[in-house]
Amino acid sequence: MNAYLLSVYFLLIAALSQAVIGGFALKFSLQRDLPTRQWRMWVAFSVGTLLLALHHSYTLNLALQTGLYDFRQAILVMLAALTTSFAVWQLRPPKS
Repeated sequence: MNAYLLSVYFLLIAALSQAVIGGFALKFSLQRDLPTRQWRMWVAFSVGTLLLALHHSYTLNLALQTGLYDFRQAILVMLAALTTSFAVWQLRPPKS
């Protein structure tokens, strides 16, 4: 397995991770009886993570169409996406 293929896989993992956690954040923001500050936080998480997922998708598209990639950046993006996903998952509201 070469660096290009690993970069593509890492970017795919990052994009999927950000998209899934963006969906969860949107779901959490739609819960009833949330204080305004928490609602704003969940909306900000949702918008931010979905925009990052879009960015990772564009980067993945660039790598697939042109062959341009940066292996170190792909590793960092994947680690950042997984860390953000873990943080948002840990902040989820308790079940009522």
